[in-house]
Amino acid sequence: MLPFDIHSQPYATNTVAPAVGAHAARSTDPIVTRSLTVDGQTVQELVIDLRAPGIEAKPAIANDQLGTTATLAEIAAQNHAVAAINGTFFDAGSDNFPAGALELNGAFVFNASGTLLGFGNSGQTTMLRAKESLSLDVLDPSSSTSQMWPWYLNRLSTDPMRVDVLTPYFGPKTRDPHALVAEVTGGKVTSVRRGEAPIPPGGYDIELGAGEAATSIAERVHVGDPAVLTDTVLALPGQKPVPFAAYPNAIGAGPMLIDNGRMDVEPSLEGLDAPDILDAETLRSVVGTDRAGRLIFLTIHEANVWQEASIAKSLGLWNAMNLDGGSSVGLWYDGRYLTTPKRALATAIVVVRN
Repeated sequence: MLPFDIHSQPYATNTVAPAVGAHAARSTDPIVTRSLTVDGQTVQELVIDLRAPGIEAKPAIANDQLGTTATLAEIAAQNHAVAAINGTFFDAGSDNFPAGALELNGAFVFNASGTLLGFGNSGQTTMLRAKESLSLDVLDPSSSTSQMWPWYLNRLSTDPMRVDVLTPYFGPKTRDPHALVAEVTGGKVTSVRRGEAPIPPGGYDIELGAGEAATSIAERVHVGDPAVLTDTVLALPGQKPVPFAAYPNAIGAGPMLIDNGRMDVEPSLEGLDAPDILDAETLRSVVGTDRAGRLIFLTIHEANVWQEASIAKSLGLWNAMNLDGGSSVGLWYDGRYLTTPKRALATAIVVVRN
């Protein structure tokens, strides 16, 4: 489901009670599951101790390729995960590409505005409103200008004036037969060709739309030129650069629900301006942390984002954000669904026990 906007009022959450038949794991377990009733709504919760030995959480892409889908259980199996929750928004029923940021193993594979949850290698997390700024320099010795001004990272586009960066997560090759493509491997341009081109493993392609390829920018790209690609995280709304090297894996969605223990739902700050989804009372999924730094997954039977934020706060989340909702909502743990999604998914957040 793609993100939209809301214009509703906050909703107060007053009661939290265990549901009949709630399952509770041993308190010493690094993953604890509960079934709760909060203001009449069924809530499934997973609490994950990311600092427990061998426990790791990270985003996952279905089949390791953007634009494809798999069931939540299949994504869990592909990543040898013990737990998983549905991920960010995506264009379900169309191209299945995401609409939220994704970073894997220290490199962003998709850029977007929203709330960004980063995972560190030592169990630490961070959450902030953010966007990512892509920068690309091709160092042509004959030109004083090196910037390529890329528009997109791993996005489908037919705009003739675009500059794209496409990595292996986009697929095995580019798709525009009219583009000019420079292949980059090992930090250098290794080939320049017209039409569809393979995307090198461990590298990327710079794709110039047919219109852009007819400008002087194409004349500055040669085999052997060094190429430097960077992606900077900018905090919203001020767009101040944020150090992010400590968080090599991240997923973006939104809006933010809880910030440092306070309800803080401001979708306009994140560019979530389309109508309908935020005030729809529907299935919801939440990811966040409590004050002890434990990772929390929630699915809520029916809520708008104000109700969702209130429920998250009542359950002790210190930071929290909305994930994709409606038919995408799913929670999987220990080989079974706690909440079963009604569609295949493009992304997930998985928990691995190494």
